[in-house]
Amino acid sequence: MKFLGELDEASLGRTQRCNRRLTDPNRLRAIKDTGLMGTPQEEAFDRLARLAAQLLNVPLTIMSLVDADRQFFKADFGLPSPFRETRTLPIDASLCRYTLEGESIISSNAPADPFLKFHPSTGPWGIVALIVLPLINPDGHVLGTFCCIQPTVREWTQQDLTVMKELTASIMTEINLRDQIRKLKAEQNLRETFVAALTHDLRTPLTASKLSVQLLGRRHADLPSVQTSVARVSASLDRAERMIQNLLDASRLKAGKRMSLELAECDLHTVAAQTLDELATVYPERFVLKAEGVFTMRADPLGLRRIVENLASNAAKYGAPGTPIEVVLDRSETQVQLQVRNQGPPIAAEDLQTIFEPFHRTRSATESAEKGWGLGLPLVRGLAAAHGGKATVTSSSEEGTCFTITLPLDATAQRLSA
Repeated sequence: MKFLGELDEASLGRTQRCNRRLTDPNRLRAIKDTGLMGTPQEEAFDRLARLAAQLLNVPLTIMSLVDADRQFFKADFGLPSPFRETRTLPIDASLCRYTLEGESIISSNAPADPFLKFHPSTGPWGIVALIVLPLINPDGHVLGTFCCIQPTVREWTQQDLTVMKELTASIMTEINLRDQIRKLKAEQNLRETFVAALTHDLRTPLTASKLSVQLLGRRHADLPSVQTSVARVSASLDRAERMIQNLLDASRLKAGKRMSLELAECDLHTVAAQTLDELATVYPERFVLKAEGVFTMRADPLGLRRIVENLASNAAKYGAPGTPIEVVLDRSETQVQLQVRNQGPPIAAEDLQTIFEPFHRTRSATESAEKGWGLGLPLVRGLAAAHGGKATVTSSSEEGTCFTITLPLDATAQRLSA
């Protein structure tokens, strides 16, 4: 742009350095990533412009973004026409472009300033005293400015400068938080896409393997040794399939989504008994089921099985070896309660706060010989929540560890309201 007079060497050097920054592709990408350029006014930024005007007692404050072609007024207090309507200024008329090296522009009397007095916008805008602070992102790119303008000579105090710096920091905090949210959402979408593709790609060969094993079993039904091998391979394939489903469900929970259920009439007593019988082949003489009568409810039978299986197997793996594990069922008029109790070292207090978080393992679990992904307990809580219930845990050296699952007798209402 053409200044209205000859600049001194320092001012000329500043304009040249800032002009090079103007078209920096990394800086322009950073501005684009904010998603703010050309967007409507927002109270989150307008309130800071109003606050600056009130605290400094000035008639005009502006938050701007500066790209290669224009200065965009995102927020303001007192912006005159026609800029109030257009909210843009051609880049050649922009004063804020000369903060792109990260230097502020502060003057008590622009017409007497060796740099500002020749800028073509100071006269038409009635700019006399001004504070222009750059909006600098964590990567060091200047996105724009926050400024206050006074049409008369004014000696700015240290308090004035402090107020403007604090409000400028508040603007950047808002922008940076939005950027972090944007990145988290992009990461979430990428993770969901990856997990969905991974589970799909893994399930295809698993399905083919299961069909092949079943065919092999039918062809050699008269050979006990083959049947034993078929059963072992089938069990391993079923376990791999459950692990894939656990990974998919954990990804959904991490994204804040509910787990899907297939509701049906079922008996929790029966589900628990069958699950513990199957686990007893791996952990013999460990489980004691305490329940009387039927526990008929409308729930997802497979989901109930996964809850019992995860809690009981965890108790067997991490509880005191050889001690009984109690699985206790109780009910009221509206809900059922499942408790799994085991003896052994208590869970550390800090781990109790995060034990239901996906991919979290307690310190004792990490130090043990047992391997795991930290998915079982998050899935238990997710399944309980999907039914409209909750999962809690208590642990002490005196009482042992107790996981409590509380579920409504009918999960239908919860599913309709979700």
